[in-house]
Amino acid sequence: MAIRQAVDLLRAEGTHETYPVANPEAVAVTEAALGQLLPDSYKTFVQEFSNGAYLFEIQEVSAVGEGSRQIMAIQNIQRPPAHATDVIPFREGGSTTYGRLIPFGLDGNGNEWCFVADGELPGREYTVAYHHPAVRKLFGQLPSFTDWLERLIQTRNEVIRTLYDDNVLYGELELG
Repeated sequence: MAIRQAVDLLRAEGTHETYPVANPEAVAVTEAALGQLLPDSYKTFVQEFSNGAYLFEIQEVSAVGEGSRQIMAIQNIQRPPAHATDVIPFREGGSTTYGRLIPFGLDGNGNEWCFVADGELPGREYTVAYHHPAVRKLFGQLPSFTDWLERLIQTRNEVIRTLYDDNVLYGELELG
């Protein structure tokens, strides 16, 4: 699925808390504050659908620029203290560093869906993963923000809950 198809499906659904779209300047403000480019799919989402959103009443997507009263801009997200060079392993193998994680969606458990900004921006996209700050581990790596949205649209459930069984969800992630 392409990002514009995902945005069209979200528009057709209509059960989302949305906000006015972002302009290119708001995207540039966030990229400058992060010192990183954002993936094209996410920029399309905030510029064509909503600058930050609460999708299907279960999944938040952060904003760019100044954000809104309800949805915080990515660069303003307060994160647990850590050093940028701290190694964060992926549950399924491999690792990245804390400084390479750009949170784009928070949940009520204090966990973050993040862009994994390792190296170049291949294909103008980053992989995404669910960061559990308390255990300092990444779960549920997906190829892109579009893949994450597609899974959300198809399941209408918190994406992390569609990727693992109860042993991981309640045992390792301690989700309620």
